[in-house]
Amino acid sequence: MSTRGNNRREDRRDRRRDELKRAAIDVFYEHGFHAAKVSQIVQSVGVAQGTFYLYFEGKQQLFGEILSDFLELVVTTVASWEPGSIDTRELLREELVRVGMMLTEVLLENQRLTAIFFKEAMAVAPEFNETIRQFYETLGAMITDFNAILHRRGLITNMNFRILAFMTVGMAERVILEHVVYGNLGDPPPREVVEHLVMHFLAGTTEAIDNTQT
Repeated sequence: MSTRGNNRREDRRDRRRDELKRAAIDVFYEHGFHAAKVSQIVQSVGVAQGTFYLYFEGKQQLFGEILSDFLELVVTTVASWEPGSIDTRELLREELVRVGMMLTEVLLENQRLTAIFFKEAMAVAPEFNETIRQFYETLGAMITDFNAILHRRGLITNMNFRILAFMTVGMAERVILEHVVYGNLGDPPPREVVEHLVMHFLAGTTEAIDNTQT
């Protein structure tokens, strides 16, 4: 077979794999991991059940890929932010709002993936716990480094930047859960939600704290 023919075949396989993953997101969202069935996924795509096993060993492997896709989206979005030439608190506020809006857009555009992560991922299988733990460690390390840079520029006070990082993650995570997943915050514009989070981060990093560990 020609190279062009091989490429077309690979493209078809990639499209079919993506179709199965998109269908699985809907099925996992609507039924939960444990109640979801492979038959529901393939029915949505319109293929035989045997086709599913050409791409995935089972629904657990498929769930793992979906989870990894979501975590990569979040990490990539956060990692795209660089402190750059920020040298005032006002510029810092503007930049935090900007990156917060970027992340919010990703979560809202992938609302079902977001819900699956918060409602399903921790309860599916022990092997996913390590993936999730590594995600939080990566996220915490990135934010810790950002905080240290901001402190060196005189933009936030000296404190334990790792604790601050995980406090920030926890605060944002709870708001995401209530707003994006459960819809418990009414219907505020995304920018209002982000600005509230940024306001509290800035308020908590102004007062001098002595004898703290960086």
